[in-house]
Formats: sequence, C-alpha cells, structure tokens
Amino acid sequence: MKAWVTYALCALFALTGQVFSASQSSTGGMNAPEQREKPYVVLVSLDGFRADYLDRFRLPNLARVMKRGARAKWMNPVFPSLTFPNHYSLVTGLHPDKHGIVSNSFYDPARRQKYAMHDGPAVTDGTWYRGEPIWVTAETQGMVAACYFWPGSEAAIGGVRPTFVMPYDDDAPNDARVRRVLEWLRLPPDRRPHLITLYFSELDTTSHRNSLNSPNIERAARSLDATLGVLIDGIDALSFGSQVNLVITADHGMVETSRSRTITIESLVDLSGIEHTFDGPVSSFHVAGGDIARARKLRDDLNARLRNGRAYLRDELPDRYHYSADPRAGDVVVIMEEAWALKRATAKLVQFGNRGAHGWDPAAPAMRAVFLAMGPTLKPGLVIDPVDNVDVYPFMTELLGLRAAPGIDGQPGRIGSMVRK
Repeated sequence: MKAWVTYALCALFALTGQVFSASQSSTGGMNAPEQREKPYVVLVSLDGFRADYLDRFRLPNLARVMKRGARAKWMNPVFPSLTFPNHYSLVTGLHPDKHGIVSNSFYDPARRQKYAMHDGPAVTDGTWYRGEPIWVTAETQGMVAACYFWPGSEAAIGGVRPTFVMPYDDDAPNDARVRRVLEWLRLPPDRRPHLITLYFSELDTTSHRNSLNSPNIERAARSLDATLGVLIDGIDALSFGSQVNLVITADHGMVETSRSRTITIESLVDLSGIEHTFDGPVSSFHVAGGDIARARKLRDDLNARLRNGRAYLRDELPDRYHYSADPRAGDVVVIMEEAWALKRATAKLVQFGNRGAHGWDPAAPAMRAVFLAMGPTLKPGLVIDPVDNVDVYPFMTELLGLRAAPGIDGQPGRIGSMVRK
C-alpha cells in the first residue's frame, strides 16, 4: 500500500529507537505473568501477493515455510479487495460493513466526514474503527503487542494502542523493518511482544507501476522472499525460536488493467444532487439528503448506459459481499467487471499503459491472496482448502491462547485444521 501518513502518536524513543505507546496500552508495557510462557505470532502482510505467485516464481524462503508449515490453496479477500478494508478484516475477523473501514477512502453520512488512507488525522482517530483488532485483544488480556505498520495500529481503538507501534513510513527499508521486529523479539520476557504485525508494500507498489508480465513483478517477489529469509533465520537463532508462529498472508491479488478499460462517470450520468462520489473498481455514491428517489434514478441511469458493470442500491447488493449494513458504503454502489473501472473526469488517468490493480470481486481468481504459516503446533507440509480473510483473526487467537472477541464473522475451524490437536 501506498501512503499512510507518517504521523507519530505519543512518540517516546528509547535507545533502540522504538516507539512506545505504553501509556495507552492495557499492559503498561509488561506481559502479565500468565502470558509470558505462551507462544508468539508474527503476522506478515505481503501487500498484493497473489496466491499463484507461490507456484509461478522461484521463492526458496517461502518454500521453506511451506515445507516446515502449512498453506491454504488461497485466501479469499473481503469485499472490496482493497488494502485498508482487508488489512483491518485480517486483524478483527469482521467484514467491512461491521468494522467500518469499507474502502481506502469513504464518507460517513452520520459524521458528515470523509476518511482517507492518506489523511493522518483520520487514520489515527480511533473513533473511525469498529471491532477489536488482535493487538487490542492481546493488550486487554495482559499480552504485549507490537505493530510495524498496519491500518488501525496508529489509533487508540477502544482507548487501547499496541505497546510498540511504528508510524507508517513507506520509505522505511525492508531490512530495517525486519531488524526492528527481531529487536522486539530479543527484549526481556516481561517486555517482549507475543504478537507482532509486519507489513511490506514493495510488491503492491511494483505491480501498480508495471504490467503483471513484467520481470519486475518476479524481481519484487524474490526480493521479498529474500527479506523473509532474513526474518526466518533471525527467528531460528532465538533461544525460543521454536515457540514462534510465522503467519504470512496478503490483502488481495492483482489483475492487469489499462486506460482503455477506464470509463469516466460523467460520460454516463449527471452527478447533480450527488454529494460524494468515490470511484474505482467499486464506486460509491452518496445522494444529497439520502434522497431515495434520486438514488434510484442514479442506479437506473447507470445501468442503462453501463456495459461493463452494474449499479445497485446498497440494500440490493448480493449477500455474499457483506456490504449492505453500513451507510458508509454509499447509497448507490457500482461493481465493475474484472479489469474495468469508473473514474471521475477530474481524476488522474493511467499514463503508463497496462499495469496491475485490484478492488474487484473477491471471487475472481486474480484477487486471491496467499496464506501460509509455520510454527510449533502447525502440521508440516499440509495444504488445506481455501480460507477466508476473516478466519485469520480467530486462528491467531487460538495460536496465542487468547479469548477471541465476541460476534466475529471468522470461523476458527477453517484454518484451525492446520493445528495439531
């Protein structure tokens, strides 16, 4: 992903340069005695890593993980297959219409405010986020957590932050990210985080700038694989390395699109009376005053002219999208066919030919994400059926011996088949 704004939250730097937020951590920066002997989870996101890359490219370190641990055939993203909704679903076990982060950018008619992934004050405001992310689950049960980049981690959610959090900086080198994670794991047991999140944007950024047939895609995947090799070797060198679970996943896949498959919204409909518009593979429209008659007219006008997508009133959306419950999704939602997108006439169109993009129906094979894990209780060499993004949260709470938050959408048994009972 691109740009979470570098916005320091209560920064207190120790000699190691770690960012502390223990003043808003339920643990006070210390593991409760009953948590100190529990296993560890390092959750790694490889943004934009398609499931089929595991078989297409030579990736020796990911192959090590598959040999020592287990993998799913693929992981289904949540709808829409965008970075912020999927990352927050991974750590809450909720679909976006429950956790509230319905897109990378959206409008909340109740607040009469916009949220955008580039907006530092918004991404660090905990009142935008619903649900309970895994670091809050850990901290409120006396377990220290650390986040090296993750949507939501820079905000106090329910008044709680991770003990350690790094404000997002897209320029942070991958080796520096791994180095910091290993430093956290070398802390004394009373202060050592048992849950760590780690995020890499390299492949996503490369995919947005290149054709998916470019050698740069494999080059970026292999670079990430080498980085993961350093992380794995570092974990193996720890005296307690055998207690560490490494969970590797992604938020979405990629499909190739082009400027020729981009349609301007204004060429289709009159936007008078439309208060807010968010474009892309999934576009949302908020009508002024929530006027249902205007919303119906917009839907009908779009469907009369649109050949590569379909417009819905929010409550008409298919149930499988889990997208109808939150007004933040819009009064009218347009879902485009794979590789097609709507754009505002004022938006900057693609200038560099074919390139990778995402956001389409999670059922599309190109949107499938990678999922694999290794650890002390995981079955080596196992390949399981596809899993859903929302299943990752209950899987991690099981590995950590924590109580999952109530009311989640994820099913613990789906990935739980990887675990030796």
